[in-house]
Amino acid sequence: MNEEITDLNSPEEFEEASEEKDAPEEASPASDKQMSHQDKDYLEQKEERIRYFRTKNLMERVREMLFCLVGAKKNMGIYPPHHSICMDSIFTFFQAAKKYFQLANDFSLRIVGEELYYEEKLLARESLLYYSLVKDCKEKGIGGITIYKGLTPEEFADFLYLFSLDCAELQKRGGLKNLLGRRGIVHIVLADPGTYEEIPKEEMIRASHREEYFNAIDVIKELAEEVIAGKKLKISKANKVVGSILNRVVEDRSAVLGLATIKNYDEYTSYHSVNVLILSLALASMLPLDRSALMILGTGALLHDLGKVTIPTSIVNKAGPLSSAEWEIMRHHPVVGADILIGQPGVHPLSVVVAYEHHARYDLKGYPTIMEKRGISLFSRIVEIADVYDAMTSDRPYQKAKDPHTAIRYLVKNRGTVFDPLMVKVFVDMLGFFPVGTLVRIATGETGIVYDQNEGDPMCPRVKIIRDPSGEEVEPRIMDLTLLKEKVEAAGRSVVEAVDPKKLGIDTLRYL
Repeated sequence: MNEEITDLNSPEEFEEASEEKDAPEEASPASDKQMSHQDKDYLEQKEERIRYFRTKNLMERVREMLFCLVGAKKNMGIYPPHHSICMDSIFTFFQAAKKYFQLANDFSLRIVGEELYYEEKLLARESLLYYSLVKDCKEKGIGGITIYKGLTPEEFADFLYLFSLDCAELQKRGGLKNLLGRRGIVHIVLADPGTYEEIPKEEMIRASHREEYFNAIDVIKELAEEVIAGKKLKISKANKVVGSILNRVVEDRSAVLGLATIKNYDEYTSYHSVNVLILSLALASMLPLDRSALMILGTGALLHDLGKVTIPTSIVNKAGPLSSAEWEIMRHHPVVGADILIGQPGVHPLSVVVAYEHHARYDLKGYPTIMEKRGISLFSRIVEIADVYDAMTSDRPYQKAKDPHTAIRYLVKNRGTVFDPLMVKVFVDMLGFFPVGTLVRIATGETGIVYDQNEGDPMCPRVKIIRDPSGEEVEPRIMDLTLLKEKVEAAGRSVVEAVDPKKLGIDTLRYL
């Protein structure tokens, strides 16, 4: 790998770290020895920080190149090879590749279990976002992809076309690896499955969680297609998804809650439905409910927005305000969803109620109008909180995502009116007042990202520090704010404020 880095994106103080300091003109042997020792420590510290920023810059290029690779692959699978969209995505990939190959001579992706690695480094976030790439590679017998400097646009376009062929076609032609050789593609080399060492057991468990998450996405998509086609719904598949997610919640609630941070702008409804399922089951698992009750709740949570699939996408994805006629159509989706579910064998009546009531509000001032004074059901009150929280923290055509702390504050502010106050309290106790992924400024002046919660103290999470008090980037480290709380008890809170990551140009998911 090329070690010459011309753009470190680091503070100016590191630029001259490798230069030797001028020695004093006159110095005694003792003082000269002391200065030499000090200089050595000083330079070692500087070099360590330069290595950190050098690695950080390289990983930014890796993520950019991977993003462009996945985008180009996706487009080649949708459009003809010479379509302008395919050509544009290939051009964009080569722009990213040009920057990457200034830092390295090859780009090596490895498939290990269900995870993506760049050389020896686990790409945890990308393994989630690009799971379809991992799955595709495994199905087509690919254990790794290495792209070498010198790759031509023609080679890359050929590779994308061949990669987009289905497994049966590839097998008929002798396999992808053989096809690359016959087409003269020499700057892309594929590794066989199992080439790289298997990951530890705990990472396999995490990968299994993720696989179940994306399986749930596939099931909710399939159910939506059945609604549109007017077919009978395969409710057994939904129940199986709910059961598997419930098992994970019972085993490790915190780990599964991390999956609910996955978002997808283009497929919002599907991802939202699964995230609401996770959040609802996690909240309900803190209540004295048996498994059968949790299963009924989970089915309602997963299918709560099924009525939306009947609404024109021009309304669902409209960037501006809805007209009064459009708003009436949108307000009707809970009724439509309940009508769909009530006619399906195997759906419990309380699951139907969740679809009908999830926008009715705790004070009954939502929609549709609930005439009875009894209030909405417990399951509906749970799903309503999960629904609003996930919607607020997701990018939508008509609004940008709010940070998790802002969403929590909205829930707390509206407890007793929009939301059940007791369920809000349980939800906040579960996620913390500063949920995982929130960018915060702490009492020391440092900036960090909430990494984990401390059970019993929602105001003092564990934080990954990423910037010092002056705003300079530092090598990330974990700080437990319960320890800081003891020092600032008299002066104030350990978390001073939540910070908008967009204003600081920080992608919080990169650090989780």
